Amino acid sequence: FCTEETRESLRKDRMAIMTRRKRQDIVEPTADPVSLNDDAGVYDEDNEHEDDDSDHDRPATFTFDNKTFYGTYQEMVKAKRERNREMLARSGLLEASSRLKDDMLEENSKKRASAASKRGLKRVKDGSDLVLTPSVRRKSNRLAGVKASGFYVENESGGRMTIGGGTGAKTEKIVYDDSNEKEDFFNRRVNDGSDLSVRGAVEMTGSKWAKESSISSAESYMGKVLPAIMDVTLKQEETKSSPSSLVAQVESISVDDPNCVAKVTPERIYSMACHPSPHSLLVGAGDKTGYVGLWNVDRTPSSDKEDGGNDASDGVHLFKVHGGAVSHMEWNSSGSLLYTSSYDGSVRKFDVGTQTFSEVFATYDESSQYKDKLGYGLDQGYRYWIQYSCMDNRSSSDQCLFLSSSLGTVFHVDLREKGKITFNETLSEKKINTVSLHPNGTTLATAGLDTTVALWDIRNFGGKSMKSKKIPEPLAVQHCGKSVNSAFFSPSGRMLLSTTMADNLDLITDGHLRSGLIKKPDKRIRHDNRTGRWLSTFMARWHPHSLSAGNDEIFVVGSMRRPRSIELFNGSEGEIIRALDGEGMTAVTSRCCFHPSSEKLVVMGGSSSGRVTVAR
Repeated sequence: FCTEETRESLRKDRMAIMTRRKRQDIVEPTADPVSLNDDAGVYDEDNEHEDDDSDHDRPATFTFDNKTFYGTYQEMVKAKRERNREMLARSGLLEASSRLKDDMLEENSKKRASAASKRGLKRVKDGSDLVLTPSVRRKSNRLAGVKASGFYVENESGGRMTIGGGTGAKTEKIVYDDSNEKEDFFNRRVNDGSDLSVRGAVEMTGSKWAKESSISSAESYMGKVLPAIMDVTLKQEETKSSPSSLVAQVESISVDDPNCVAKVTPERIYSMACHPSPHSLLVGAGDKTGYVGLWNVDRTPSSDKEDGGNDASDGVHLFKVHGGAVSHMEWNSSGSLLYTSSYDGSVRKFDVGTQTFSEVFATYDESSQYKDKLGYGLDQGYRYWIQYSCMDNRSSSDQCLFLSSSLGTVFHVDLREKGKITFNETLSEKKINTVSLHPNGTTLATAGLDTTVALWDIRNFGGKSMKSKKIPEPLAVQHCGKSVNSAFFSPSGRMLLSTTMADNLDLITDGHLRSGLIKKPDKRIRHDNRTGRWLSTFMARWHPHSLSAGNDEIFVVGSMRRPRSIELFNGSEGEIIRALDGEGMTAVTSRCCFHPSSEKLVVMGGSSSGRVTVAR
């Protein structure tokens, strides 16, 4: 047992030890290296009066991380924070946090782009608004529990079948005629060449896309809104500005608006055209299965109500007017006519005034029932189709066309009065991808699979006969090494632009004045044109109103680079002006074009998913 004096002595010793520990507190590192607890190692001045020992004369010290700091508490906290920052940097957490933020921003961007990409065409999912009744599902007699009759097909020819067999000993002969079934038109065309109304063209799209609301919306827009746009365009004369003003607008256009993307066609886009109205933006696209989509980009829900439409496809109207890929689309200068050509060998014209898609030209074989057709005898079989078409800008009536075929022929069709084929010439042994007429009205440029860009004087052409297989002599030829996707004269005629599979964009100055062999272009731009099997090929296109020869002319082309973009080039210098990219650019835009306006720069690109992106 301890005496009272012993206990008092022990109590004083303990108090002295506790006081010294509080005066010289050793701060241990926190268990969590990321923690920024500033209270660790605090010197408690409230207990200073409890120390009667001589140690109160020593200066206050703070030890941290095996280092002693003489001074204030704030200096120790500053050192600890610096230590924590170093530990975070070494651990990689700061870098991981930065990557996580970038990934979240990219994911949010993809979500916004995905929401934008859902604009436009939408398939009919429920059967409440179908226009066409789906066919009844076929079911075999065995599954239906019906006893076999014993009949069999004995002979089949010419659309007629002879049925033999039966339950009795005597064989019965039954002749089946399928003449009442759906007729298969020449070259899988949509009909026999008769006119299609707006309603009929929408109904041709089938139960997957056609519904009553889409028909009424298309009829309302094509019959009311589009004629009104044309009237305003004709009354107000457009003031043309210089091409330099368009170049100045390149940096200001954008594709970040979520409303700048919409699905316009069901399949891969082969051709694009923009209505010439400066007051309303109407973009057209044709796909590989014969669909033509028209997108009213400026469409709003309020405008739908005013026009009497009830469209759920964001201003997109879909028509089925061809049985094959739509190889080219083109509006006339007033916007009253839209020409479309197709691999099915037909050319159709939509007339805003009559509201009909009429077949103005089509190729046929030498069957007797087609003798009265303008294109009789032109079709050479399954390897023959219309590859490209364009309007003859020399004709003020907008009724003359140049067309090229898959077998290397080029012909000119005059649709005035009864119609006639002005000339039909074999200019190559292989497919001709494009034709382009120089503003002088006599020099024609062709490009195709024979790896050449050739220049011809059309005054030397003439006659409809295809008996002569001799290829005429061109004025000038450039050998490009690989297939040439396109070759187009600039609006001024000063430059000839070609897009080749040798990964080049070639520019030839004053090509219409050249003769003989063109050894190399004046400017060559290296450009990745290898789009592969699943994308449409690139075709660099000029702005249609860069008319002044002394000023810069601009052209547009798709790009395989990432991030996805549309590239704009200066035609005179052969240099890129800008690569348009943004949240609305989610895929390779193989086919691009400009709005024809000379006042405001608008660029459009179509992808292989049927979506169109507008930059403005």
